[in-house]
Amino acid sequence: MMQELAAHAAGCGWDVTVITGFPNHPSGQVFGGYRKRWLATENERGVSIKRVWLFTAKRNGLLARLVRFASFTLTSLWRLAREPRVDVIFAVLQPLSMGALLPVIARLKGARLVFNIQDLHPDTQIRLGLVRNPLLIRLLRAIEAHAYRSCAALVVICEPFRTHAIARGAPADRVSIVENWIDTDRVQPLARAGAFRTESGLSADDFVVLWAGTLGYVSGAAVLVEAAERLRGHSNIRFLVVGEGPLRPTLESRVRELGLRNVVFRPFQPEERLPEVQASGDVSLVVLSADFAESSVPSKVLAYMAAGRGIIAAVPPHSPTAVLIERAAAGVIVPPDDASALAQAIERLAANREEARRLGAAARDYAVANLSKSVGVACLESAVRRALTSQ
Repeated sequence: MMQELAAHAAGCGWDVTVITGFPNHPSGQVFGGYRKRWLATENERGVSIKRVWLFTAKRNGLLARLVRFASFTLTSLWRLAREPRVDVIFAVLQPLSMGALLPVIARLKGARLVFNIQDLHPDTQIRLGLVRNPLLIRLLRAIEAHAYRSCAALVVICEPFRTHAIARGAPADRVSIVENWIDTDRVQPLARAGAFRTESGLSADDFVVLWAGTLGYVSGAAVLVEAAERLRGHSNIRFLVVGEGPLRPTLESRVRELGLRNVVFRPFQPEERLPEVQASGDVSLVVLSADFAESSVPSKVLAYMAAGRGIIAAVPPHSPTAVLIERAAAGVIVPPDDASALAQAIERLAANREEARRLGAAARDYAVANLSKSVGVACLESAVRRALTSQ
């Protein structure tokens, strides 16, 4: 999305520079064609891209992530400090350390600072138990509040995030909601019996439940294995899990332990295969633990909708994810962490494939009308322009 926003802004006449790292997610290995250096410069679609050195490691544990975040904070801000004066600095508030230092640099450069909030930090880390020290928690919350108060504008992705930001000190008149978007021209409904489905060992008769995305700690993905165990007697219901992350080894181990033959794991695929991957499912799945549903809105939901696939969501009923799916009439909501309810919803749609297709059609219609790239980037650019004229 940031790439698409930058290209849109450049096309509208903005002079755009992006400061980022070297691509390495999720393996921790820098992608082919790149070599880590102190600074590498590219130009893409009128956007100047400056890649700075950052720490990477194959083992993506907590310490490695902290070092990576710290290294990127220092090198990216060093690069920004050396750039000419600018009108606006737009940044995703991740890592949270950016919230401590970026306002200082923006002030020195006389630039308006716009923060985009994609996840609520440090709440997620606290709920995961990754941060427990009371003094550290107070420090992180102070940084979060400082970031919210110090920017000219704050762009959040849903109403609960707006409420949270205001409660933590953000001036209400500076907070606007711009939902994330998906390129609905690139991700379109395709025939379900494509090459990726065949490569995954799935037949045209199978009812495929697709889960695509990062298998992280907040994903709540463990419940899908338990649902698969309850559906093991349905030979035509198969689970296709496309993704990687710290939870994947645990899930694969659990599948082996249960002797399940109805779960297929595939790694992340090249970006150009995204439409084909999304088309391989008859219905798509999103699961979130109840503890994290308010602090994360999975981007996979947008891809599911653009691909014209109905969604089964194991999320709290009033979470942003549930509200979006119900507003679009695009799926079925079941309680989070409830494998039995999830299995029943899958079984019902497998028995009524016409309903699954109807949900998919509604999802696609809603995505085109409300979540397309053209809608999203225009709204975000408007928020940035308002920051330029705010007092």
